[in-house]
Amino acid sequence: MRVDLQSERRIELVEINLNESLDDQGPFHVIVHKLTDLMIDEMDGNEKAAKYLSHFQCYLERNPGTVLVDPLHSIRRLLNRYETYKLISETKLCKQDHVIHVPSFALILSRNKEEILAQMRDANVHFPIMCKKNIAHGSESHKMSIIFNEHGLDNVDPPCVAQTFVDHNAMLYKIFVIANKYQMVERPSLINFSRPEWNDHSTIFFNSHDISSADSLRSELTTLGKGEDHCGKIDSEIVHRLTQQLHQEVQMSMYGIDIIVCPKTLKHYIIDVNVFPSYDGVDGYHAMLADHIASTIDRQSTSVDLLNIKKGERRLFNGIHAKVNDPL
Repeated sequence: MRVDLQSERRIELVEINLNESLDDQGPFHVIVHKLTDLMIDEMDGNEKAAKYLSHFQCYLERNPGTVLVDPLHSIRRLLNRYETYKLISETKLCKQDHVIHVPSFALILSRNKEEILAQMRDANVHFPIMCKKNIAHGSESHKMSIIFNEHGLDNVDPPCVAQTFVDHNAMLYKIFVIANKYQMVERPSLINFSRPEWNDHSTIFFNSHDISSADSLRSELTTLGKGEDHCGKIDSEIVHRLTQQLHQEVQMSMYGIDIIVCPKTLKHYIIDVNVFPSYDGVDGYHAMLADHIASTIDRQSTSVDLLNIKKGERRLFNGIHAKVNDPL
């Protein structure tokens, strides 16, 4: 089929059937995919998922001219929150320039309180803490908790990442990136928990999708009290520098960044990086995507005429909106 992603471009979109050979469906200029479910299944030991991904990788090796958006190895790293935080904390922007920060974090693999407290001390993680599943994809990844004290460590559900909670006046900034372009949207987030009256509070469980999605409404957890306001606005120059440099570190072109700003210090913190986000609320998303695909093809081949892709030549697959058959 042909779909006008942008008025001046005509790009052929081909839905890939995972139950059929890629060789019989190609060849392709670019494969835009979201194979994250299969990748998670592979991590969990699913042999069918591992077999398919192996065949997929072999196809790419046999067809080096096909560009994958985005590389599997880059996605695997970002599916692991702990590894993602380590990666960001080692970037020049974070380690040398101190333009961006990551709240202190620790990987929790045990339910033993003494072990957890030792890991927290070693990583300079202190209460209150945000606990998130280490795998940053799927419905379970949205289930989080705020733990205020040692007693609350009974609620830890490993493997997870414990991260020092940073007050941010209930405001989350989501940065949606496509190559060298980005858009930023504001979303509700959690209220401040640093005041002493929270120290003895029981664990708060929540679903981040309910808190900060495009259609989320302010609730008790996301509504500031009297006398508090949303000061500490994000610095657009920091966001620009981040988006221009981070893609080189993560080796990704389509991803999302969740940023909060501490109202006291005005420090900017990355609290999550999302693989192929929803792009909800992004104006001109299809035009941005078409530009990215076109420039990707142009870099890969100087002989491609995007305005006249004939049947039988190499084609383009877009798996973003396609309902791909799951072989598992």
